[in-house]
Amino acid sequence: MMRKRILILALSSLAIIVFVFATLTQGIEGNGKKIEITWQTFDKGVELAKKEKKMLVLDIYTDWCHWCKVMDKDTYGNPEVVKYAQANLIMAKLNAETDKKFKFKEGNYTGQQLSMMFGVEGFPSTIFLNSEGEMITSISGFIPADRFTLILKYLKDNWYERMKFDEFVKKNKS
Repeated sequence: MMRKRILILALSSLAIIVFVFATLTQGIEGNGKKIEITWQTFDKGVELAKKEKKMLVLDIYTDWCHWCKVMDKDTYGNPEVVKYAQANLIMAKLNAETDKKFKFKEGNYTGQQLSMMFGVEGFPSTIFLNSEGEMITSISGFIPADRFTLILKYLKDNWYERMKFDEFVKKNKS
């Protein structure tokens, strides 16, 4: 009876150790470095998107926004999202409440002014711009990582010009 308890305790401990290790190493490359999105400021992001002819994904947030923090951790921290974003996109962050001015098109605008220009009504808001700085679309609210990856592929490869998003999702279910 005692051996059985010790065996159960040992197996339970091993399972916990494996779970903790797997959780801690999620999002870590083979060389042991944690992979993260390289975030740009808004104006630098616009400049890089144009130079590299890539889509710009703009995360508009506030410091007090709970769901902004959840999206940072769960969506932008997801290894699949990170790898896709790093390889294919320019990623920028903009605090909607900053007084700092950013150059965009023919003017200089604060975070609040840019948020209003993009029609932001809540946080987080994700704005998708083409390489010329023209808005493709925007999404208000938290976006789970699996859905976000589909959205990125849909927009980056211009599928929105050929089919509705729901059709794209059905076509890409695997």
